[in-house]
Amino acid sequence: MNYCSNSSSFCASKDKEMIEKTSSTIHLNRLKQLDRFFGTESTIVDSQTLAQVMSCSTRNVAKTMKNLRELGWIEWVPGRGRGIKTQLQVKRSFHEVLCDVIKEYVARGELNEASRYADIFQYQTVFKQHLPDWIAELSGSKERSDELISLVPYTLPPCHPMYMKDRNAGMYVSVLFDTLITFDQSSKTFTPHLAHQFYKEGLTYYFRIRPDVYFHNGELLTPEHVKASLEAHKSEGVLAHELYNCINNIRVNKQWVEITLDYDDPIFLHAVADVHSAIFMHNASEPDYPFGTGPYYWGNRTANHWSLQKNNQYFSQHGILRKADFWHVLRTNKTSVGHLFEVKDVDKKVDTLPGLQTSQLGTKSLCLSHRLDSSSRSAITRVCQQVLLSHYQDSHFLCHTLFQPAENTEYSTPTNTELKADLPSSIKVLKQDQHIFQHLWFRFNQLGIKVDFVDDCAKAELWINEFLVGQDEVLDRYYWMLLSASAIKLLTPFKRQQWLAEVQKSDNVENTLIQLERRYLSQNRIVPLWKKSIAFKSHQSLRGTDINSLGFMNLSTIWFDKRES
Repeated sequence: MNYCSNSSSFCASKDKEMIEKTSSTIHLNRLKQLDRFFGTESTIVDSQTLAQVMSCSTRNVAKTMKNLRELGWIEWVPGRGRGIKTQLQVKRSFHEVLCDVIKEYVARGELNEASRYADIFQYQTVFKQHLPDWIAELSGSKERSDELISLVPYTLPPCHPMYMKDRNAGMYVSVLFDTLITFDQSSKTFTPHLAHQFYKEGLTYYFRIRPDVYFHNGELLTPEHVKASLEAHKSEGVLAHELYNCINNIRVNKQWVEITLDYDDPIFLHAVADVHSAIFMHNASEPDYPFGTGPYYWGNRTANHWSLQKNNQYFSQHGILRKADFWHVLRTNKTSVGHLFEVKDVDKKVDTLPGLQTSQLGTKSLCLSHRLDSSSRSAITRVCQQVLLSHYQDSHFLCHTLFQPAENTEYSTPTNTELKADLPSSIKVLKQDQHIFQHLWFRFNQLGIKVDFVDDCAKAELWINEFLVGQDEVLDRYYWMLLSASAIKLLTPFKRQQWLAEVQKSDNVENTLIQLERRYLSQNRIVPLWKKSIAFKSHQSLRGTDINSLGFMNLSTIWFDKRES
């Protein structure tokens, strides 16, 4: 009787049984011991030697060898009679068999089990190297169309919204946490979110907190949690804590949070709507991963493998995917397949390829310390522009603005004599930028300028920074030009305070910030170099994969279209 023709479930169970037998760690360990001792050449051996090699009793040798022979891993002819020894040959190496076992688990979608075997036999590096190839079979599956598997070239970054500096963390933080309100760049409006009502009277903002929101650990969100999260931002050492200096006090009044300011700060609501201001609950056991309230919550979480699960109790719009798995691999430059998309930072020009999505993040720019006088800054800028035209315009998208860069190659070409007149005799350059713009440092040497590479950023007169604009252009312009570490070195303390006051008193903050950018450029404090972009390559069945200006996709909007074309 052909059982497979009558019962697909019976076949499936038999296949699973065979895989489990094949992947027995005991059998794999025995093969590993034989392979390591005898190799794959035919040999004559006695039972006592086999028992020693496999660390078992002579009584168990025959049973073990029979099992390995049935699996097709060895040829074994036991000795019969006095003086006739056993013939043995390892037909399949341990490496080959283990890779097949891991690959089979990957193809069945059981990546956790595949990873477990890699850990047991210390094959984590092999697993990372080959996962992009092994996952190909899984990519075409229509059975797991609500699960995303993504291979990424980085280990799990810290995902605390208040301290987030790593762009790679953005994809996770944005769906793990919620803000009181949200900002829509297109309409320039703020919308209630965790606070389902808010308004302003005088210098006080009133936020009514939703009563039906729970943190991922099951605890109810309260106004006290909101107060604690916002007060934490005022601490020294917190990223952009200056955004909250305007806060005089925060009070809880039943379901309301009342925030009174010292002065009417036009940036305040922008700060509250920013992802860094997302409301969190401290996680004492893992401080880098606090509890959030968002549409996804953590599944498993290790440095090389982490997952997000759909929060079915979410108060707002649910995510579409049921689960998203992320695996750290050693390469992601192969063609993306199925549940896999790649991420790559792009500074150079990229050929347009099918399925390739790019997003402009901002610019890489040369920063000039306020310790340099205006004549030196002007001369350095002219040398920089000369080098850009000579060495970078064919390979990079050169630009002349910071945050929404447009291409521009109309630079002047001064003579060496003109340049030397105003250039300083020596220039201190941040060492970590030595290879990014090496043609400029070489050009300085040609002009007789001594270039000293320094490790301390505070001592550098020239350094390269990235100026990025996310979902809120007003907030990001304000941060980069007036609050960031670069801004502190680009402007004297007096000039920075002067410009900060100008923004805070402005009737049109956006226009004022645009004017400040122009001053930065006209005063040669910053020289835009080239566009900084990011590129993703995803399978054709993935939808909702638009890349935002922060350089990551919104996990809540991603879905699979498995319809036949």
